[in-house]
Amino acid sequence: MHDTPATAPPPRLVRARMDLHGPALLALNTEYLTWVFAEMARQFGALPAALTQQPVSAYAAAMLDKVCADVPPAGCFYLLERPGAGGQPATIVGMGGLRRLDAQRAEIKRLYLRPDGRGQGLGARLLAQLIDDARAFGYRALCLDSAPFMHEAQALYRRHGFEDAPAYAGTEVPGPLQSQWRFMQRAL
Repeated sequence: MHDTPATAPPPRLVRARMDLHGPALLALNTEYLTWVFAEMARQFGALPAALTQQPVSAYAAAMLDKVCADVPPAGCFYLLERPGAGGQPATIVGMGGLRRLDAQRAEIKRLYLRPDGRGQGLGARLLAQLIDDARAFGYRALCLDSAPFMHEAQALYRRHGFEDAPAYAGTEVPGPLQSQWRFMQRAL
């Protein structure tokens, strides 16, 4: 018998390490980017050439170190892991991280929950942890980018003090999409 999300143990935040979690990080980043690229193609009609020159899995692999490999005090990356019950293995329900932009600013990256992890306050919990980490690491501001179709994420960010801002140096968003993207920041 499998536990349902309502009766399963609550997920725990696990600080990801590339040496231990590399395959899981790659799989989850590929899943996230597959969804993002599909939505972008639907919304914009086509993806910029820089994103279509390789399969999504290759793009995710190429970006993995840039997005997930910072370690404290530069940054960190978390997996939300639901412990297994009744001998079942743990399952990953989400991810998110903090990446150094410069000495004063960090960037929220890849805040993503799988459908079975949504609606449980996990995104807010993860975002609050990342904000706390950024303060502890000595950053003075946080930046993020959000696709125009990520309305729920944008509402979460606004509830946590993020405000609209111009595009920032170091963003992953290709230049041709930046005018249609949403960039946000908050002081710490």
